[in-house]
Amino acid sequence: MTIRPRSTRRHARRAAAAGLAATMGVALLAGCGTEGSGVTLNVYAPADGATVTKEVAQDCSTSEYTVVGHALPKQADDQRLQIARRANGNDRTMDIVGLDVNWTAEFAEAGWILPFPDEQAAAAKKTVLAGPLKTAMWQDKQYAAPAWTNTQLLWYRKDALEKVLGRKIGPGPLKLTWDQVVQYAAKSGQLGGPTQIEAQAAQYEGVVVWFNSLLESAGGRMVADDGKTVTLTDTPEHRAATVKALSIMKAVATAPGRDPSFTQLDEGASRLGMEKGNAIFQVNWPFVFASAQKNGAAGDVPYLTDLAKFNDLLNPPKDAKDAPSPTVAQLNEINTLTRQKFDFAPYPSVIAGKPAKTTVGGINFAVAKTTRYEKQAFEALACLTNEAAERKYAVKGGTPPILAKLYDDAEFRKAYPMANLIRDQLQEATAAVRPITPQYQAMSTLLQAKLAPVGSWDPDSLADELTAAAQKAMDGKGLVP
Repeated sequence: MTIRPRSTRRHARRAAAAGLAATMGVALLAGCGTEGSGVTLNVYAPADGATVTKEVAQDCSTSEYTVVGHALPKQADDQRLQIARRANGNDRTMDIVGLDVNWTAEFAEAGWILPFPDEQAAAAKKTVLAGPLKTAMWQDKQYAAPAWTNTQLLWYRKDALEKVLGRKIGPGPLKLTWDQVVQYAAKSGQLGGPTQIEAQAAQYEGVVVWFNSLLESAGGRMVADDGKTVTLTDTPEHRAATVKALSIMKAVATAPGRDPSFTQLDEGASRLGMEKGNAIFQVNWPFVFASAQKNGAAGDVPYLTDLAKFNDLLNPPKDAKDAPSPTVAQLNEINTLTRQKFDFAPYPSVIAGKPAKTTVGGINFAVAKTTRYEKQAFEALACLTNEAAERKYAVKGGTPPILAKLYDDAEFRKAYPMANLIRDQLQEATAAVRPITPQYQAMSTLLQAKLAPVGSWDPDSLADELTAAAQKAMDGKGLVP
């Protein structure tokens, strides 16, 4: 799941949706178009995506059944708790549930969601990007359908970095290592430029996402394929990868000119640090691009004042009806002006010349064990994640789709200039998933406590402490850090 604050997601999504709606021009096909009479299938989606899910649910209603969307609570922990309680209470009105991508194994092992029919599972392997599909699996069986996905990129101040490099940055993707990120940030400070490197370092799920991306990029893993064996320090190679990942976190957290609030940063705070002009780099989800454009047009981003002439388009009054959307030409100009100062690149590598492996975000849908209509629920689930649905999630939800083919849509690419990078980072060799284990929630809680505050520890010693904490979660010895 993309774990940025809801308020920033909403305004970034509106900006992305405005551009997409203006440029895609693709008809959104309904499931069968008519509402059923007698059978109701209830879909429970995270609050942040519930509005769009409700629209797609209406599209997927047929003459046999009506699909109705419902919103889960705003906080991920509350969402998980509500679904678990309903499953344990055998709530027969719960048919399809939206799950954070790291809950699949837990819910499958508990018997709260049903395995996919072979035919649907085979179809998913042919169409769904490999990274998101990994999050839907448990013990070689598919238990969920990725609905939308996400991956973090490196975002940077292009104008400041060009001063550091002493040259113009070409049109191709800029490929940096974490060592270079730290080095260039320090040099920028020496030249009087921005110095901060923003990452998600607060004691919450975001710091585990950061650690996991670094760890897998270094050749390590938290847990083996069996979902039980802790692999942080089980071999010299894995131990070296764990120490390397922690060393990078410490280097960023203690770098000269660092953000004074670095150990409290989440996605929203990282975004703000970049928009204020204090940071030269940040790792974050794609929502920050639309946010920078929207706030730049409003005059709140000092290096994007050229966007002011688009303020009425990007920031229409809240009560405005039928507000105009940017034309294709306007959207191209907005993107061009933005990328002269604020641009994106692949997630930094840990090993020079070797692409990073970035942790997958997003939401999966699964059929609940409590459903009274298993056949119809799987049919509806197929509709909720088909091409028409994916286009609507992208247009109105501002979330990257899980179908590889949609990234080739010319109009989609105009609104998402980073589409190539997103797709590239969601492939088999470049996507990392958080440990696929029923014990992940306990593990994450314990690891967060050990990692915080980032940089206050010795990487070599912490590697052993993380192993002990992960093993504690595996052994079910409690959640108290």
